[in-house]
Amino acid sequence: MEFKPCAIVPVYHHANTVWSVVKNLKEQNLPVFIVDDGNSPEDLQVLNKVAESFPDVTVISHSSNLGKGAAVRTAMREAHKEGFTHALQIDADGQHHPAAIPFFLKESRRHFKSLIAGFPQYNASVPKSREQGRKITNFWVKIETLSRRVPDAMCGFRIYPILQTMPILENLRSLRMGFDIEILVRLSWAGVSMFSYPVKVNYPEHGISNFRMLHDNIDISWLHTRLCCGMLLRLPKLLVAKKRAAEFRKSRQQKMGEHKWKNTGHR
Repeated sequence: MEFKPCAIVPVYHHANTVWSVVKNLKEQNLPVFIVDDGNSPEDLQVLNKVAESFPDVTVISHSSNLGKGAAVRTAMREAHKEGFTHALQIDADGQHHPAAIPFFLKESRRHFKSLIAGFPQYNASVPKSREQGRKITNFWVKIETLSRRVPDAMCGFRIYPILQTMPILENLRSLRMGFDIEILVRLSWAGVSMFSYPVKVNYPEHGISNFRMLHDNIDISWLHTRLCCGMLLRLPKLLVAKKRAAEFRKSRQQKMGEHKWKNTGHR
């Protein structure tokens, strides 16, 4: 199957930073789906002007704010309908360094059925509360997946293999800030392979955050409760998969050792 990627940019309160994000995506010849997730009429005008400034940029609108996850799901449905094979998700506020895009696309082409996830490399601009919250979430994700397959579950810079993601996407319950976490855990449960690579992250000065400190922390806590219960229900299957993965790694290491031994001239 031909590699046919696109980009998805959910937008709520970040209309003024979208132009530069889309410009960077178009420099990689990516078709772009901008999702207007219930913005004001004035912001929607800005998004439409961005779409008019570049080829292959589509604006999809929600009449009200449904959340980041709902925005990604809407765009991915459209991308799937139009025959795209992969979708790069990127935040609209410009926090993800665009230099990572070509490498992530190359790895996505190479690992066609895998999810390629960003592992954030922060500078001093990262809020300490966000950094600590991320550490707590990543601790729970290791428990929920019984693995270290997901070193960071909250980075919004990632490439999904659409065919493998659609069945998971339609059954998600977290469509706001918990979306990035839940979809990675459920993709892991489904056996979708994952590769994580560093991406530089900068929190813009005076940037607008859509994170609701009380409501979103409660939602994420409840999400981890549900995912832990889901892990317990899947425990036998996850343990079998974990054992098989360990056996595969051991077998591969043995084969590499034998190959190295032969190449040294020993018989």
